Amino acid sequence: MFAEKHYPELLLPEELDAYLSRGWYRMGQTVFTTHFLCFGRSYYSAIWVRLPLTGYRFRKSLRKVYRKVGRYFESEIGQAAITPEKERLYRRYKASFSGMLAPTLRDALMDGEDFNIFRTYEVRVYDKDKLIALSYFDLGHHSSASIMGIYDPDYKKYSLGLFTMLREIEYSMERKLLYYYPGYVVPGYPRFDYKLRIGEVEYFDLSLHAWRPHTGLAETETPLGAMNTRLQEMQQFLSHKGYKSQLLNYPLFEANLFGFWSAPYFDYPVFLLCSPREHNRRFLIIVYDPAVSSYKLMVAALFDDLQLYFNHSYTESFDKRTNFVELLVIERMLEESRTPGHLLQALLQGAKLQ
Repeated sequence: MFAEKHYPELLLPEELDAYLSRGWYRMGQTVFTTHFLCFGRSYYSAIWVRLPLTGYRFRKSLRKVYRKVGRYFESEIGQAAITPEKERLYRRYKASFSGMLAPTLRDALMDGEDFNIFRTYEVRVYDKDKLIALSYFDLGHHSSASIMGIYDPDYKKYSLGLFTMLREIEYSMERKLLYYYPGYVVPGYPRFDYKLRIGEVEYFDLSLHAWRPHTGLAETETPLGAMNTRLQEMQQFLSHKGYKSQLLNYPLFEANLFGFWSAPYFDYPVFLLCSPREHNRRFLIIVYDPAVSSYKLMVAALFDDLQLYFNHSYTESFDKRTNFVELLVIERMLEESRTPGHLLQALLQGAKLQ
């Protein structure tokens, strides 16, 4: 699955390392992974990155930020705790933030739970006795993961968010950890590019299930880029053979993260619809799976309880000419192939069964 969430009751440091090494991350008191995102009705790849710490040194521009903040303010690191003072800072930051954030700091970190399954630490930055910045990070056995950074909007010019990340990295190096995980970046959506400022990061290559230098990643080679390219090639092939298909986006691809029941939810953000769309509850669908570099032909069916997962106004905001906004589950796999031609016979046979 491209989007998945686990609910561990306990999480050992070695287990956190293993999750992080596979492109998983923390969400409240759960761990999850996703490889696709939807912002503003546009679709993107989520590219998980990490910073190798062996031999790492702050570059000149980072040392400048570090010294500048250290010249004016005091900072300290300790075990995480939620206090009224920190909640006030969170509210100030949330009011100036243009995206979606949890209602409170406690909600963001604890997700309604009383017990923290992670070993969480915090960086605190003070202007005299005033708390002006705060960040949280988790410790594994050989790695650390940056979770959240907030700051007083009045101090925006000091790059406090970047500074707290540098303090987390420094602390991780002092503990001789091997990797620092800042989360994901999103090619084509620069809001997360600040994570690339920390140094020569690696990215998790979904097709190789391995970490590679981020400098070698082209936007066309992202999982979503590969999907779009290969599906367009498939659509052209089918059209040449006289078979009509429709390339559609699927904004409900993260149902696995929100579903109340365990079900084989369809989690591809783009697909080829190869059977009639109107007055139908079962569909022939072709996807391209970048994790195994192959096409897959499958039967998908409508799932009735859409509104238990997604708000009606959200689904209605998408253009139905280019988006499929009904919840799908995978009913069965019919065929898998690396080339378009091998799927055509299975597609014709599947159409007879519809």
